[in-house]
Amino acid sequence: MVADDVERWSRWWATLYGLCSRDPRSNKVVVGAAAPTHGDVVVDVGCGVGAAVRRAAATGADATGIDPSPAMVDIARRRSRGLDRVGFAVGDAADLPLPDDSASIAWTIASFHHWPDPRAGLVEIARVLRADGRLLVGERRLRRAGGHGMTDADAEDLVDLLRSLRYREVTVASHRAVLSTLLVVSATCPSATD
Repeated sequence: MVADDVERWSRWWATLYGLCSRDPRSNKVVVGAAAPTHGDVVVDVGCGVGAAVRRAAATGADATGIDPSPAMVDIARRRSRGLDRVGFAVGDAADLPLPDDSASIAWTIASFHHWPDPRAGLVEIARVLRADGRLLVGERRLRRAGGHGMTDADAEDLVDLLRSLRYREVTVASHRAVLSTLLVVSATCPSATD
């Protein structure tokens, strides 16, 4: 997100968002597709108020949520008090505050369309993922360009970008949510020998 977008997420707006989107169906779909288990280390890029992070931790995985909005991270931390295996940090997709090769799964749910530099974010995620780690990008399917989500053409462009960055096993799946369809682009992180 660009600085202006982050500034709009005041504590009041972040709280309102958190009330309206406590745990959207998209979280269940992406977490289910990722299927984290005990021993996995999950990174949620653009975690918002942290519902998908808490879902991941409930599977036994260690999970960290990263969001550029300090207000969102503050709410996520408060909602996750007392939970083991959960952490949150303020950060940007293109500059994650995590060590190299530290995660087995990374996802972004309904936030990829906000990234000012998708290529830089995907390169950064590859740095953080272990060899053969998995990436999932979940976005609401749009019928036409513009808005919060991605079109089928946007998903294909993302597939091409991931392949150009040497991600492997890149697929697109569509999942029916309550009132919309969720596109999930999945990929395996490039290994050091790729």
